[in-house]
Amino acid sequence: MSELVGHILKKVYTQYPQQVLSEPENLLQMLQELCPDEEQAIRMVLLGLERQVPQALLAVPKEELKNTLKSQALALSEQYAMHPRFGLWLVQTWARALDLLPLNLNPVNIFAEAEQEYRQALQAVMLPEQSLPENMRKELKLLQQQLLLKDEQVQRLEAEVSQALRLSQSLGAVAVQAPQEPEVNRLGMGFLKVTAGRFLMGSAPHEYQREADEAQHEVTLTQDFYLQTHPVTQSQWQKVMGNNPSDFKGPNLPVDNVSWNEIVTQFIPRLNAREEGTYRLPTEAEWEYACRAGGSQAYGAFEDVVNLDRYAWYNHNAQFQTHPVGTKQANPWGFYDMQGNVWEWCQDWYGGPYGTAAQTDPTGGSAGMGRVMRGGSWFGGPESCRCAARGYMAPETRIRLIGFRLVKA
Repeated sequence: MSELVGHILKKVYTQYPQQVLSEPENLLQMLQELCPDEEQAIRMVLLGLERQVPQALLAVPKEELKNTLKSQALALSEQYAMHPRFGLWLVQTWARALDLLPLNLNPVNIFAEAEQEYRQALQAVMLPEQSLPENMRKELKLLQQQLLLKDEQVQRLEAEVSQALRLSQSLGAVAVQAPQEPEVNRLGMGFLKVTAGRFLMGSAPHEYQREADEAQHEVTLTQDFYLQTHPVTQSQWQKVMGNNPSDFKGPNLPVDNVSWNEIVTQFIPRLNAREEGTYRLPTEAEWEYACRAGGSQAYGAFEDVVNLDRYAWYNHNAQFQTHPVGTKQANPWGFYDMQGNVWEWCQDWYGGPYGTAAQTDPTGGSAGMGRVMRGGSWFGGPESCRCAARGYMAPETRIRLIGFRLVKA
């Protein structure tokens, strides 16, 4: 990741400050030895040294540093016709190495971000089996240059997007959920009908921060099902069980600190005894199908993490606690808190990585390393809120990160 080069640069500068500023060949050799896979980031660091960025930063008074950073970043971006993120990264990396800025506690990979931006541009304009018009090609070429992407990177991205389009097309029409009012039981639990259909489960090979157990494969769900619109709340749990085990307290907060075993052997049987229907946990496939809501991108309907705040409580905005259900925006099918707030138990055992073969109504194996949980939580980062992100815990686990929602038969 590009931030690794910055951390190494800081360590090298701390030990050999004069040599770093005056001997670019030696700096290049050291960075190549310590970060052999970071050619682009190393070239950027050396470009900054060539343009005397560190010398300029050292020469300004502390109160003028902020303006100098901006002006240096802008000048570099304009001079080399590159995206502003690169100019900013370059000067900030040198400022951190010189101990003028604190180290970045939320590291990012600007080159992976650049690839993702170009991929999103391709997704917006490409159509299956159709060539792009010449004017669109020229605009993409300009974007490629600004994002410092090599021709081989662009060719790979075009192949990935084209393959994803063909896969989506081969599935036929995605099930469209008509607007509907939820069915509400006497506990105030609302359920929306999810129409059977086919979708691509798991993550595409290019998806940022994907894990190895998310191989993309076609799944067919042959039966409609009714999924709860929100996670089960503490008030709803209290009415069924007569207690509230949650660490965070509030009637409309999602219940937490409940194990898979408690839900399946105690809560659901008591709920079923009320004779308002038959309830169960969703399968992992049902959960992801509803989370995606017809979308095929990392977060369902969108790819850019910037949009996640509208839908999810996670470590960027949750302030280390759960929040009342339904206070963020619902996904396109009307489900709230599918991402963030609390992880949600699913029915399946976790059996390791998916295969790539198509499946129909999968329910997981008969045993595994733990029970599946999905959706991320208030404590996790955006990567755990991706539709394909998977977690698992032993079924007896009770922690403040995990809750659940139900399927009604």
